[in-house]
Amino acid sequence: MQAYLKYALNIEGDLVHIDNVPNGNNCGCVCPTCKKPLQARNAGLIREHHFAHQVGVDCPTAYETSLHLLAKEKIQKAFYEQQVFMIDFEYHSFCIKEKACKFERYGDCKTIKRSRYNLKEYYDSCEQEVQYDEIKRRSDLKIWSSVSPNKAPVYIEIFVTHKSDIEKLHSGNKIIEVKIENAEDIDDIVLNGFVESNRHIESYYDQPTVIPKISFWGFKMKDYDNTDISQNFIFTHYLLYKSGRDLFFEDTCSCKEIKKFRQNSLYEVFFHLSEYLNTYKLAKWMGYQKFGIRNCRLCQKYIDRDNGFGKYCSLYKEIGIDIFEKHDIARAQSCKLFILNEREKNQCLRRIKRIPSYSIIEL
Repeated sequence: MQAYLKYALNIEGDLVHIDNVPNGNNCGCVCPTCKKPLQARNAGLIREHHFAHQVGVDCPTAYETSLHLLAKEKIQKAFYEQQVFMIDFEYHSFCIKEKACKFERYGDCKTIKRSRYNLKEYYDSCEQEVQYDEIKRRSDLKIWSSVSPNKAPVYIEIFVTHKSDIEKLHSGNKIIEVKIENAEDIDDIVLNGFVESNRHIESYYDQPTVIPKISFWGFKMKDYDNTDISQNFIFTHYLLYKSGRDLFFEDTCSCKEIKKFRQNSLYEVFFHLSEYLNTYKLAKWMGYQKFGIRNCRLCQKYIDRDNGFGKYCSLYKEIGIDIFEKHDIARAQSCKLFILNEREKNQCLRRIKRIPSYSIIEL
C-alpha cells in the first residue's frame, strides 16, 4: 500500500497537514527532506489527499522524515498540555536463587507484572534535538526536570525504518525507542503514553523477527529478589545407609523442599536430568567414591537373572545362600568373595563428570 506524504513544511518551517493548505503549487510548502517546492493535491474526491513534488520525482524518504518530525512535535506538545503522560512496561521479578539454581528448569522462575509511571510526576520539561549527556549524539526528545536537574532524564528515540545504533541504546541512559509507521501510531502515544506491549512484526533476510513498537533501555525492568516463587520438579533420589543398604526412587517436589528423605541415611543424591542416564547406577558409584562402603550391587558377581527380572549373586552356592531368597545387599560388607566391579565404576565416574553440576544435588 502506497504511503502518501500528508505533512510538509510551510514557509515558517512549521509542519502542516495537506488539508490545511491551498490546493496546487501555491500551497507554500516544501519537502521536509530536500526542501524543494511541493504541490498540494487536496481538491479531489477519489484519490487520497497528499503532497507531491512540483518538479521531478518525490523523495523516497520524504514520508519517513515527515512522520519523524510529526512524532516529535505531537509528543512534545502532548507532554506539556497533559497532566498525565504514562510509561508502561513489563517488570520481571526472578527467583532470588535464579543465578545459582542447580535445577534444569523448563522456563524461567519469575513473576511478571506491569510497571506504570506518570512521567509528569517526575519531569516538567521536554526538548527536541538535545545532545545526550554522556555521548556525542542527539536525541529526538529529552524529557527532564528543571526542578531537579540532576535527576536522570529520559530520552526518546523515534524511527520509521532504521533503529537506533547499539552503542546509543547501551549507553546506560534511560531511552524509550519508538517505531512509527503512520500518524495513528503517534496519536496512540499521545493518548496512551509509551506502552511496551505493542508489537510489530517485520522480516529480515526472510526470517520473521518480532520488533517491539516501543522498547525501553536503561530502565530497571527486573530484579533477582523474589522469595515467593518456586517450581515442582521430577527427580530421581538415591539414599545410602552406613550398613551398605540403599534406596532409589522417583518423586516430585518443590525446589524449596529439597531435604534429606531419611535422617538416618548417610548420603542422599537428587538427580534432575532431561534424559535417561541410568542414574541409579551412577548414584551408587558416587556413594562408593565418597564413603567406600561396599554392597552387593558393586560386585562383579551380582548379575542379572536369566529372565530379566532382578539380580542375584552368581556365587550363591559358594556362599551358601538360596538363589530365590530376598537378597540382603549389605552382606557384601563381610563377604570374602566380593570383587569390586572396577570397569563399571570407571565408566560411571567418567559419565558423572560430563553431567552439569546443577543437575545433581548431594545431601
